Amino acid sequence: MLRLYAKLTVLAVGLFSFSCSLQDHVIPATPDVYVTGYSHTNADKIARYWKNGEAVDLLSNINGAAATSIAASGGDVYVVGWDADNSSSSRAKYWKNGVLQTLSGPYTATVLSKVLLSGSDVYVAGSGANQSGYYAMYWKNGAPVVLNDSRDGWARDMAIDNGDIYVTGNASGGPGELAVAKYWKNGASVQLTSGPEQQYPNGIAVSGSDVHVVGTQNGDGTHGTIAKYWKNGVETILSPSSYHSNANDIAVAGSDVYIVGNVAGKDNYYTAKIWKNGIASTLPGGVEASGITIVGSDIYVSGTGLNGLTNVAKYWKNGVPVDLTNGMLNNITTSIFVVNP
Repeated sequence: MLRLYAKLTVLAVGLFSFSCSLQDHVIPATPDVYVTGYSHTNADKIARYWKNGEAVDLLSNINGAAATSIAASGGDVYVVGWDADNSSSSRAKYWKNGVLQTLSGPYTATVLSKVLLSGSDVYVAGSGANQSGYYAMYWKNGAPVVLNDSRDGWARDMAIDNGDIYVTGNASGGPGELAVAKYWKNGASVQLTSGPEQQYPNGIAVSGSDVHVVGTQNGDGTHGTIAKYWKNGVETILSPSSYHSNANDIAVAGSDVYIVGNVAGKDNYYTAKIWKNGIASTLPGGVEASGITIVGSDIYVSGTGLNGLTNVAKYWKNGVPVDLTNGMLNNITTSIFVVNP
């Protein structure tokens, strides 16, 4: 009896060790990396995205086309963007799994900049028009929501935090006036700028009670573009010593704030940058950083580099570049989304 018990004990220990050995050697899932953008051929312009380095073409149009934002969940992939007609007027595009979708309501979407998933809800943000003009707005599950004080406006980015919906973009300060930077919380507008210069917010992130917005001011004739950052409405110029600078996206992790964009001198030689808490670092081989997302402790940035005179689509993971194209054709990126499968 003792001998049988001993044999069973050894067998149980062996099975336990084998089970632990399998668990110890489980390979963690590799995140799926989605990057949106567009390609220029000699004859066409192609809206596309890359999944783990493989290009997926959505449409081609000689007048212009681009994919601007992407999100994925449960095997479904949502992409927004635009193309142009013969008069160069933009037409919004929205795809689910490569199939064009229709946005309902009395507004014609002219351009879409952001797609955001929250639970089972799908939000897309951009600009919509009716017979009275065009407005900054978003659609929730296809139904339109016009943002307050958004005449002649464009919603460019969204964030959802504790059920509150934040949208950033620009709108006219009044008839004949230039675009001012704004964000909206649950439809109520907060104006970030005033004055004669065009302002274009490009990204928004919310952390606790803090609202972070980044964007770019157009040049004023004596200076080039200016990268800006607003925290709770307080403005900071990110690269005051550069002639040109652009801020394209933002992400917050704990107490750290990351902003991506580029800087240049009067020679128009651009360098991709990432600012961490206001301190700039160069992203190797890049001329522009277009988007950022943080997954766990990893920081992913989409952007563009150069191969001679040809634009190369790429992204960086923790500062290490990954080329998506070979430099044979011009390719530009616009955003990045990363998800564990």
